[in-house]
Amino acid sequence: MHERELVLVGGGHAHALIIRMLAMKPIPGVRVTLISEQTLTPYSGMLPGFVAGHYSVNDTHIDLNRLCQWAGVRWIRARATGIDPDSKNIRLQGRRDFAYDKVSIDTGSTPDLSVPGAREYAVGVKPVSGFTTLLAKLLHASEHNENAHWGVIGAGAGGVELVLALAYRLRHKENLKFHLIFPGVDMLRGYPARLQREVEAAMQRHGVTMHANFRVSRVHENGVEANDGQRIELAQSIWCTGAAAPKWLADSSLALSENGFISVSQSLQSNSHADVFAAGDVAEMIDDPRPKAGVYAVRQAPFLMKNLHRAFAQKTLVKVNLQTDFLSLVSLGDKRAVGCRFGFSAEGQSIWRLKDYIDRKFMDRLNDPGPRPDMQATEEMPMHCAGCGSKLGPELVADSLAQIPIYHSEHVVPALGAAEDAALMKMPAGKIAVQSIDGFRTFTGDLENFGEICVYHALSDIYAMGATAVSVQVWINIAYNHPRLIKRDYLRLMGGVATALQREQVALAGGHSTEGMETHVGVVVTGYADEQRVWRKNTPDTGDLLLLSKPLGTGVILAADMQLAAPATAVESAFATMMQSNRSVADTLLQLKPSAVTDVTGFGLIGHLLEMLTDTGKGARVQMNKVPAIEGAISLLADGHRSTLHPQLFANLMHCRVDDGIADAERDLLFDPQTSGGLLIAINPEQYDALIAKQPQMVAIGFITDNADDLHLANE
Repeated sequence: MHERELVLVGGGHAHALIIRMLAMKPIPGVRVTLISEQTLTPYSGMLPGFVAGHYSVNDTHIDLNRLCQWAGVRWIRARATGIDPDSKNIRLQGRRDFAYDKVSIDTGSTPDLSVPGAREYAVGVKPVSGFTTLLAKLLHASEHNENAHWGVIGAGAGGVELVLALAYRLRHKENLKFHLIFPGVDMLRGYPARLQREVEAAMQRHGVTMHANFRVSRVHENGVEANDGQRIELAQSIWCTGAAAPKWLADSSLALSENGFISVSQSLQSNSHADVFAAGDVAEMIDDPRPKAGVYAVRQAPFLMKNLHRAFAQKTLVKVNLQTDFLSLVSLGDKRAVGCRFGFSAEGQSIWRLKDYIDRKFMDRLNDPGPRPDMQATEEMPMHCAGCGSKLGPELVADSLAQIPIYHSEHVVPALGAAEDAALMKMPAGKIAVQSIDGFRTFTGDLENFGEICVYHALSDIYAMGATAVSVQVWINIAYNHPRLIKRDYLRLMGGVATALQREQVALAGGHSTEGMETHVGVVVTGYADEQRVWRKNTPDTGDLLLLSKPLGTGVILAADMQLAAPATAVESAFATMMQSNRSVADTLLQLKPSAVTDVTGFGLIGHLLEMLTDTGKGARVQMNKVPAIEGAISLLADGHRSTLHPQLFANLMHCRVDDGIADAERDLLFDPQTSGGLLIAINPEQYDALIAKQPQMVAIGFITDNADDLHLANE
């Protein structure tokens, strides 16, 4: 059982390594949560190779979601916007504050764009996590620039490697010329003279013009200007100079260095708040300052790991001991590199191969860490009560409910503010009540998002009837933990529920809260509808178009995610889909006259379509090339991944006629169980334009036929 919580803010190199270490050696009684804005975080050591085209995105990026799944660490995709170290809360953009017992921060740095015009006209390389998007923009610009000059400002290792990588990548673009602009006499100040000469030779080999003693004082839309008035005309100014601290640190009470970074001791502990640690670029060891370089973050990781263990055990912390000389490797654009250590330098393809070996070995530790560690609890689990003894305490529930927004409806007599045994509903005259229940066990550590998804999933049943949702009641079962952590989990989960209900304008009428082996959520929805206009499931007409409001694939993606096999982009896309409500589509349909409507959830598209055809004497033709899929779903199906429910749903294949040439993976997508799926609509073709005008994401995937009992999966 967990009693305390360690929150890691940021997915930098140190934290990625820490997550791997914690899987091997957990901190007793401590739950670990990673909060990161990015799912894929780049390894800076391979960034030049990525820019040059030697590596792919997968080669150079750490999949934080997969790493956390493997390590048993909860992962929250969110952007940190502040910290209150006195109340021990992390502020998140668009989300509830996240409480911690101890926190470690490794968010990296931002570009220093303090030079006039830099923020408006320069492209900042940092944060490195955003460089994939930046590179795509630069490559796109290279296709449209004629006789263009690009300049990289800054001649540290980052600037040197970047300009050489770009020059190599775009070597066939004769219209592009590259410049390296720096204020000093030499590039790579502090490196051995021989290494500097090798880099200068590489610059000449790749046609890069060097501008020494040029201190940029202003950036213009079409170039840069120096203090003495010199100008260099540039179509692109790429900023690769000193780093700046994240702005949100300035609003905290943390002790900061003169340049705004978190001031830490040689134990990586905040100099003002003992429960705060920091590593990487965002930290400044006041007594032993180091350059902002990824190599130091990597080397800080073992010390940070040891001190987090010792801090929770209330033991004396150890000091970070980093060597002053280590192997430095600088990429030269093509598959050559130069390296130095102890004053000795060497250049060539063999140095590149050495760097490539070191970098790939580092990435393999994180993206292919080996068998999942045994995550079984090592501490004896205390006996917990069942029955009503498993309920969460009234004070815990009341305190949590007081902190979340509650939407009030005129149709619901409030049961939360008064001690009633049940909620009272007042249906409008001439309306009939509509009810549904849904729910499932948690599939993510992000309980706030999970709460929202549960609500959207449950409300879809009401929307599919053409009804107006009035209220929900929820049953929450929180996994066993220390009461402090249970309270945090309950508040986050209920916060997600409340957020969704506010957006949908539905009242929370009551519920039940317990603790048990796993976290589960059940949602009962009550609404009303005009009895004469309730949409039925099995009333389609011949010739109706079949439209789908969301792509398919959440089942296989969630299943693969549990097996550490789902790409980060697929997981992100699945959650984005599940977090979309079907209310807007239903509201549009209320202005039209659909023949039949259902929601596509646990029975998959084919299962729900068969329900639509039951006892109708109708058939359907599904045009396979038009069925939308979530990114990555088809590939995962082709690789053999399936939801555990899939085999039972696949039995419905006996009701289908399948054209030759349809790939098994594309066919199997139709049997994939969906969480918070879209609406499946049968509608007269004459209403199609009116529907698409307001709901352009809708996709026509087929039509209703008069061929009874024929469900045709067509190869067209």
